[in-house]
Amino acid sequence: MLTGCGDDAGSGDAPDMDVVLDLGGPPDGGEVPPFLADGSPNPEADFDDDGLTNAEEGLAEATDTDGDGTPDYEDRDSDGDRIPDALEAFPGDGGGPPPDSDGDGVPDWRDTDSDGNGREDLFDANLDVDGNPGDLDGDGIENFRDPDDDNDFIPDREEFGANPDFPRDSDSDGIPDFQDPDSDNDRILDLHEYNETTPDADGDGVPNHLDLDSDGDGFSDEDEAGDDLLETFPFDTDLDTVPDFLDLDSDDDGLSDEFEGGIGSNPTSRDSDGDMTPDLIEIGGQTDPLDPEDNPRVRGD
Repeated sequence: MLTGCGDDAGSGDAPDMDVVLDLGGPPDGGEVPPFLADGSPNPEADFDDDGLTNAEEGLAEATDTDGDGTPDYEDRDSDGDRIPDALEAFPGDGGGPPPDSDGDGVPDWRDTDSDGNGREDLFDANLDVDGNPGDLDGDGIENFRDPDDDNDFIPDREEFGANPDFPRDSDSDGIPDFQDPDSDNDRILDLHEYNETTPDADGDGVPNHLDLDSDGDGFSDEDEAGDDLLETFPFDTDLDTVPDFLDLDSDDDGLSDEFEGGIGSNPTSRDSDGDMTPDLIEIGGQTDPLDPEDNPRVRGD
């Protein structure tokens, strides 16, 4: 450090502004010097300013995770997934050790598939124009760390289909199933259709959340949903806790939905023609459940 004044202090004139030249020297305060006394890199320094020390990034081994010719301790994106190490190693408030989201022993900042779902972070991050990773379901876990991006309780790995690089889009709406809250576009959330106990209600080999007629009764799930609002729960006519789209007898009148569909009666009404005589009684009495003028009472049966 070199300090001096332009005018003689005893001249009576106001002195010029001090001139300060910083010629280097030890860092101020608690700053870690980048090099040791022998000129070698300091293991405790952070050459790439990502919050990880040179030692943590493999200084001794000159580790180069992505093989791009730049050692990790000088590389701000060590695994080459376009997500900065600083963000992968210190999410949120930055507290705690660098996460290993899939528990495979490789920290996210070195892991090309941080959530272990089979799809590389490079494609799973959904970076915005500012380079920030996306969080589709707003659960506070970025997509590249989240094994269930759309929060439908169906693992992304299961929704990808045969090839994670070309994930399945069942309803061809341009949104792959693993990010689509309604994969079959039947106006019922996958969250409401997926059932671990009975994942394929009609046993046709197509899981409920991809099946346009989950119970195989001849009525589409969209028709049995009850309304066109995706956010609402699917309708349950007989209040038996089994929604109509999974219920083989939606109105619990003793006549299956499939049978009622065949004769044209209303599967969600016990009295399709409103003549105060249940459909079941009319069928048993061989009267027309669709004709209010034709029922056992009129006939005198």
